[in-house]
Amino acid sequence: MTFFNLNSIAFHLSKRSIKKSFFAIATLGFLVPTVSSFQISDAVASSNRANRIVLEDGTYLFGQSPQPNQVGSAYAVLSVRDNQTIGAFYYPHSSFDCFSGQVLPDRLAVSIVDSYDQTTYPYEMALSVSDSLVAGSAAPGYTLEGMYQISEPRAQDLDILSICESDFAQ
Repeated sequence: MTFFNLNSIAFHLSKRSIKKSFFAIATLGFLVPTVSSFQISDAVASSNRANRIVLEDGTYLFGQSPQPNQVGSAYAVLSVRDNQTIGAFYYPHSSFDCFSGQVLPDRLAVSIVDSYDQTTYPYEMALSVSDSLVAGSAAPGYTLEGMYQISEPRAQDLDILSICESDFAQ
């Protein structure tokens, strides 16, 4: 029996018949297990999304251009440890702003420190992650919205990252 047809059948029954019908269905176990299984499935799926490792521990470089060091393109260099991140947003041959925060299943949620006046402000950037990925293979499918993952950070990227890591360690 499908429940979407139950409504059309119930429309033709009296209120008393409807109550009896729902009671009979619940008693026979058709309604309760179906509702419970949907609730359990949703809870498990939600938990799996919340606990998913979006990006393995390591150092990453993302850019508006798929090539590093392109003047006029923004870049993000970051290190990830247990879904915690420290990094920097920068343009080549310009200043950079350090950030720290979390890598969540659907976004990067960080606090950015302005390099000029040292004010801190929250910032979130959407992530794109393929749902077919599992822990251990997530890195190739992970991207910051509007950016490309660049295979290897360069020495200059690592220097910027090192400065940010030492700033947040103090």
